[in-house]
Amino acid sequence: MNVKLANFQWTTFVIVLVTFFYSSSMYADVQEDFFWAIEKGNSTQAAEWLKKGANIDAPNAEGYTPLMVAAQTSNLHMAQFLVEAGANPNIRNRYGETAIMLASYHGQTDMVRLLHLKGADIHHDGWNPLLYAAFNGHLDTIRWLLDSNANINATSDNGTTPLMMAVRGNHRDAVALLLSKGADPAIKNEQGDNALIWAEKRDHQNIVKLLKSQSQSK
Repeated sequence: MNVKLANFQWTTFVIVLVTFFYSSSMYADVQEDFFWAIEKGNSTQAAEWLKKGANIDAPNAEGYTPLMVAAQTSNLHMAQFLVEAGANPNIRNRYGETAIMLASYHGQTDMVRLLHLKGADIHHDGWNPLLYAAFNGHLDTIRWLLDSNANINATSDNGTTPLMMAVRGNHRDAVALLLSKGADPAIKNEQGDNALIWAEKRDHQNIVKLLKSQSQSK
């Protein structure tokens, strides 16, 4: 091989390699700064980083997308900015969670409403927004999800129902609400436990009485 040609090819390879690593580094910096703006709630700065190439749906090191971070920090304004900029509300993190599930967990009813309006799914199989809202006893969020036709008896991957999650969290008012809306206390999970068994195991006596009175009234 011609020495000059070999040197030229090597030089070209080095330039391409350096350019690649430089571009990758620049992208990483842009993405990191984009997440910083999201976490700080600065939509103006976030918009600037998007213009510079930040990926609106790329997850951070923990596996959370920018929209999930907005949900985790209960930042409705940032969530609205992101979905209007094209963020996908149905991406799941490594735990199978979506942004609307995280918003439900934190009782952010207005954000849940916004995300659903922008296409977030509340009817998928497995862990879902209603289960998350029930676990923390967020009554307004539970009501909104049910009014939006969420399946009140939908089960998680291990057979847990929203009613069981409300029992587990010792949220009597949430249990009463779910029962009034038609939750089935007889459903059993993979271990053969139903809502009453969970209440008894956790010594949630007020809920035990409620569930037993519900059973006796039928």
